[in-house]
Amino acid sequence: MRTFRPTLVVTLALTAALTAGYRQQASAQALPFLAPGDGGLRHEVQLGADNGEIPLSTTWPIPTFDLPADQRDALRGYNQPGSGSDAGWFMTSTTNPGKLRTFTDSARANGAGVQAGWAAGDYAGGAIRISYNTNPADGMTYQLDGTYAAWRMGNWWITAGKQDRWWGPGWDSSLILSSNAPPMPGIGIERASSKEQSWKGFRWLGPWHLVTFIDHMENHRPDFNNTLFWGARFTFAPVHGVEIGLSRTAEFCGQGHKCGLSTLFDVFTARSNRQVNPQVDDDPTQMALLAKKQSAQVIATDIRWHIGASPISVYWQQLGEVFDDHNLRPRQTLQLLGMEFASRHILDGRLRTFIEMSDTACGDLSFSKTDNPSYGCAYEKDTWQAGYRYHELSIGDSMDRDGLRFTVGGMYTDTAARHWELRVRRFELNRGSIAQVRLLPHSVALVAERLSNAEFNVSGDYKDFRYAVGIGADYGGPTDTTAKLTGRAFLNLSHPW
Repeated sequence: MRTFRPTLVVTLALTAALTAGYRQQASAQALPFLAPGDGGLRHEVQLGADNGEIPLSTTWPIPTFDLPADQRDALRGYNQPGSGSDAGWFMTSTTNPGKLRTFTDSARANGAGVQAGWAAGDYAGGAIRISYNTNPADGMTYQLDGTYAAWRMGNWWITAGKQDRWWGPGWDSSLILSSNAPPMPGIGIERASSKEQSWKGFRWLGPWHLVTFIDHMENHRPDFNNTLFWGARFTFAPVHGVEIGLSRTAEFCGQGHKCGLSTLFDVFTARSNRQVNPQVDDDPTQMALLAKKQSAQVIATDIRWHIGASPISVYWQQLGEVFDDHNLRPRQTLQLLGMEFASRHILDGRLRTFIEMSDTACGDLSFSKTDNPSYGCAYEKDTWQAGYRYHELSIGDSMDRDGLRFTVGGMYTDTAARHWELRVRRFELNRGSIAQVRLLPHSVALVAERLSNAEFNVSGDYKDFRYAVGIGADYGGPTDTTAKLTGRAFLNLSHPW
């Protein structure tokens, strides 16, 4: 079993965090960001956004400067430190990790660790999380997932570490960047507050947020070692209730590839993503073009609309597998659609229900007549042949390619601040029954599968403990075999020193 080798950026983040924590007494101040993973926390944030109390809500982690001043210290997740005074131990346990991860975090493996938050006024802060896992799927026994340090310069945070991210309005899925794969070590910059720009040329955008980062992928990949992963997302709300997101990611650099400022410029302008036909392996001209291709990119657009004073919202996300500087229109698209109903005044608590559909077969649901359904396409890359994956797990939708999912979900926060969640799903995995396209097999199902799924969890506080406990069951399996029932359970637990 491989052990964790700390990368330079994570080591620097950890050193900075420990130094700041040593120099300054513990503070109750909120940390720079709210991390993804807690459905109850997101439920509260989304209610605040729909009421106009929080400017933007579809880019996680969320800067805490965007929270109302009287709620910054109160809004925090059960699975991450929430302030400069938070410190303690945590443990995770699971009998059988589920096939599909959602925004709500569930245990990846059996393990335990320690965590702490630190804050130096409003100008620096972060989290330290060190864990040991006994049966990790990715083979990483020691992990620093969730460890980061941030420094503020004006209205911008500079970050270094390993942060989980979730981009988009979906509750069950994000097509471009979810927390399905473990977080990568990297550096980034993002706006500290999404407040409206006073300059009239930007005023029409309303509140806006920009984040960009460069992460380091595995030291040893099946395609190219030391590949870099770039991401950028811009969100804005031109009118109250409408939030629009534009996202791009790219795999580039790595052993044997050019890697410099000119390469990064070509990635940013999409020049390095020009398409060639990888099927004509015997054509020297095509193979020469393929060898010069300097990145593998995807692009996504999403919108969430909270309809007036009603409790109803609708949302949509589209990811394009194919685009370049000659044709920026996304092609070979994946789709996500959803509708929500939410209220703060039902049964003395706060209720949210949603219906969501996601499709990860290229062109299966497309607004363009030139797109055709194509299996074996999504998240597979011609040059970076390990695909859109990190530690062999999809960076986007947890179904990986060629999946179709329908979800009905409900969540309720009661008067004791306990958060209850129930999700019922019907999904199809690997509908093309293609086990492997290039260097890595399908990360969830090697053959076509149909499954019905139900998951229930509850999280809250009991005395000094924070907990999340859940159960789930799948019924089904490969389409050519007899359906089977498989169950699971998980427990996340934390306690302060």
